[in-house]
Amino acid sequence: MSQREGSLEDPQADSSISPLPHLEAKIHQTHSLARLLTKYAEQLLQEYVQHQGDPFGLPGFSPPWLPVAGLSAPAPGHAASTAAGVFPAKVLGLRVCGLYREWVSRTEADLSQLVPGGPA
Repeated sequence: MSQREGSLEDPQADSSISPLPHLEAKIHQTHSLARLLTKYAEQLLQEYVQHQGDPFGLPGFSPPWLPVAGLSAPAPGHAASTAAGVFPAKVLGLRVCGLYREWVSRTEADLSQLVPGGPA
């Protein structure tokens, strides 16, 4: 067996090259970016609600949370139909912004599990 093969089987065999500091730095960087995205997603949702006017900004307003077909890959003309009306399009936009905020928040929480010294 060559020395190179031995280092693949035993990562500690070559102590001069350690991927851990680089990996930890990437984890910290990715977690920081996820935190930033979470902050921006919250701002986006707040601004969206603010620009839609009443009843969106009223306390206790809770529109029906209809399923969002094709959210991961929107079809051409998705939620742009004038026949459907403006209010359903506004509700759809609210739903998409809310789902985005949830997604990035979960991503941030998941990445925090990988941060050295983070939650166990």
